[in-house]
Amino acid sequence: MKRAFRKFIGNYLLEDNVLTLADLDRALARQLELGFRDQPMKIGDVLIEMGVITRVQLERALERQARESGD
Repeated sequence: MKRAFRKFIGNYLLEDNVLTLADLDRALARQLELGFRDQPMKIGDVLIEMGVITRVQLERALERQARESGD
């Protein structure tokens, strides 16, 4: 049986043109920094905190991800 590739939430946000690759890179660096400080945060929340995306944009992307992955 072939296993489907599950796209990361960043892929959906990039496809929706609500952030750039540079934005995503900055957010991933911030997420890593927070993890080192024992303050783990999901990438969507980091992007919202940084003011790059809105909660509504994240929710739309999460809904698409769930639909496409069959969750």
